[in-house]
Amino acid sequence: MKNNPYTYDVVVIGGGVAGCATAIALKNEAPELRIAIMERKPSFNPNNACIYRIGETLPPHASQQLQKLGIWSSFLECNFVTAYGTSAAWGSSELYHNEYMYSPYGYGWHLDRIAFDQFMIKEAQKRDILFYFETSITASKKKSKHWILETNSKQDNITLKSNFVIDATGKKAAFSSLQKSTKIKKDQMVGVYCIYNTKDEHKDHSGIGSGTCVETDQNGWWYSATLPNKTIVVGYMTDADIANRLQLRKREAFNNLLHNTKHTNNRIKDTAYLSQPQVTAAHTQYLSAVTGDSWLAVGDAASCYDPISSLGIFKSLTMSQFAAYATLDDLKGDRFGLQKYQQIITQDYKAYLKKRQEYYAQEDRYTTSLFWKRRHAHQNYH
Repeated sequence: MKNNPYTYDVVVIGGGVAGCATAIALKNEAPELRIAIMERKPSFNPNNACIYRIGETLPPHASQQLQKLGIWSSFLECNFVTAYGTSAAWGSSELYHNEYMYSPYGYGWHLDRIAFDQFMIKEAQKRDILFYFETSITASKKKSKHWILETNSKQDNITLKSNFVIDATGKKAAFSSLQKSTKIKKDQMVGVYCIYNTKDEHKDHSGIGSGTCVETDQNGWWYSATLPNKTIVVGYMTDADIANRLQLRKREAFNNLLHNTKHTNNRIKDTAYLSQPQVTAAHTQYLSAVTGDSWLAVGDAASCYDPISSLGIFKSLTMSQFAAYATLDDLKGDRFGLQKYQQIITQDYKAYLKKRQEYYAQEDRYTTSLFWKRRHAHQNYH
């Protein structure tokens, strides 16, 4: 391609984990590619320091993907907090512990998501991948062999030209939606979160330690995990209509529901609020098509899973490699790579749905609950 400052071999829309990982994987395979990442957020916003999402814990086997991307050594230098395991009161009021010490890959990590996202951006920048921050796509058109992408930027609205486009815009699937790919939601799950600050004299009364814990109740399930800087995130996963009925956006309602728990409530004794309850989408979703004419979707843009799967970040890291291979094939004129990628995403999604139903079936104490009735409804995955 001509050395035009706004012309690229690949443009990635979305600078999160999936977008950066895919760009890095592409550069590892083809260093000569000109790659740009378009990200609607600023490069760093300190005002978001108290905003966290489900998925702060990275499982031990994620080390394999970090090594494949060539960012393992740099990741270790970040000194993320070690995660020693998970605990669950699921199907029983008693806790079951899954210790990572028995994993062949060692321990996991509690991620500071802001720090991890910044780490991924820096690793991409090390590989001469250009970023357009505070820039979002407004329109797209395919002309001959190139995509023409119109953007909206805080500075100058620019037009980008690219041979291939990767949609890494998360659940919004912004570019895929412009290509008439349909977002199919399987449920209406949301997560309602509060951040707590553990005081110096704070004692853990739960017996969970620094690990991740899930605990069910009649209307959903609780998630809690330790974070850096002596903080704990507590989230309640339920359906949007149930969350509205319970008025969980109000701190008092959230707190009253939390006090009814056995293990999660013990975990936040002697802590102080750092945030009001915040609501975020946590539904299962997939695209009717994750590939098209010289484009594909990756990460949550392609498919997003129930937080109980603990696969959000890991899936983004894993699928980035397959996305990179499919992109390279298409750039060489071989469309079979995109077909194979579509198959991989579809097969992984079907396997996830089956596993999700199996896991929810293990909780059978709330047979009259609307939330659990919805999760126990039979689905066909073939």
